[in-house]
Amino acid sequence: MEDLIHSMPELRKQLVSEGEPLNRILLDEVARLVVALSGGADSVALLDWLVKAQTIKPVVAIHVNHGLHKEASAWQNFCEELCESLGVELKCMPVEVDSKGSVEENARRARYGAFENFLKPGDLLLLAHHADDQIETILLNLFRGSEAFGVRGMPRERSIGSAKLYRPLLDLSRQDILGYCRKNKLSWVDDETNLDISMDRNFLRHELLPKISKRFPSAQQALRSALDRDALASRLIENIAKNDLDSALADDDGISLHAIAALGELRIVNMLREFLRRKQIQFPSGNLLRECVDVMLNSQKSAAPLLAWSTYELRRHGDFIYLLNSLPEIDLSCVIEINLDESFEVCGGLFSVEKVKGRGVVLDSELNLEARCRRGGEKIQQKRLRTLKNLFQENGVPSWLRYRLPLVFEGDQLIAVPGIPTWNIPPIEAHDRLAAGEERGWVFTFETRDRV
Repeated sequence: MEDLIHSMPELRKQLVSEGEPLNRILLDEVARLVVALSGGADSVALLDWLVKAQTIKPVVAIHVNHGLHKEASAWQNFCEELCESLGVELKCMPVEVDSKGSVEENARRARYGAFENFLKPGDLLLLAHHADDQIETILLNLFRGSEAFGVRGMPRERSIGSAKLYRPLLDLSRQDILGYCRKNKLSWVDDETNLDISMDRNFLRHELLPKISKRFPSAQQALRSALDRDALASRLIENIAKNDLDSALADDDGISLHAIAALGELRIVNMLREFLRRKQIQFPSGNLLRECVDVMLNSQKSAAPLLAWSTYELRRHGDFIYLLNSLPEIDLSCVIEINLDESFEVCGGLFSVEKVKGRGVVLDSELNLEARCRRGGEKIQQKRLRTLKNLFQENGVPSWLRYRLPLVFEGDQLIAVPGIPTWNIPPIEAHDRLAAGEERGWVFTFETRDRV
């Protein structure tokens, strides 16, 4: 162990000392140490060190095969042979990478998706990103632009699915890691695509950063200091956003407009970002969020403002803002024959029916039931004949669901509108058809897919 420690003093400082990184790795709550093993020098060094350090936690490795390079199979074989020699369990996971857009970004998403699918609660995923990687990330974020406050890099730790992710080598340089590999006579694979300067990160690494360092020798240290400084300010802003969100969030995940009205635009935008962060949803642009705040707070009460991006929406309903999934387009002319023995998908939700004693509607015929979309002007018998428009308003049916609800017709008569359990909305039923006493009636429900 002493030879290992002396062979890489910086790694000793980071992992063998009594500092936070080692404590984080050895926490009782950690079940397994999972090393993301690409076959490159960085991940090979990390895996080798963990095995030789003989931690009390089991060490396993995961290799993601993107299938993008002619040597991909050879890299996987190398990882398999390395783990066999170290006595480490290895999981190899092939992924498909979308060819549309940025291949680099698509590969990253596929890789992290594979990590999340493999990890279990209590796992700690260890990534071998180092200080040079961090500097490149800082510059990429600066050049690409970000609505987030200050200088931003890779977080040292965060959640990933039901597990945790941790980067223990962020304060080490690539030269430190290569020195360890050479001292310990380790082998690794080199990805020649890392030399392709058409990729933004490689351009920074091989073209821009050497020139910056030559002209400004302390530039990288200055960037790391700026990252540490801004991280403290970011944590303060995030803590305020968390407190604001906790104060405004209702039990059904609605954000109270009354609770946030006095906060001001900036705090509300940061609170919405915190809300989306908790849901692990990519943010829309800051301009869109600011516009969203304005219309949510200031548009007329009868309006139904929304912000739509990607496959998500923020909508106002009553005195609350809700995060929703975008629902598919619907065909208002569709007519579906209802089989009382089967549920079915329609209009972005699940239509189902249940026979219950003393509840629901009694049918004249079980063979002539149809589900139809609302077209306007429909009425249903209550104590008197009522329009659906008024009943929807009285029952608080969200505006975006009013033309999506499958209406239950027996012949030409509207006899029921399904309840919406996800919004705590009861069914609307024709009073002249209601089951009573020991009589058994049919209760219709529509489980919408709009809630995130």
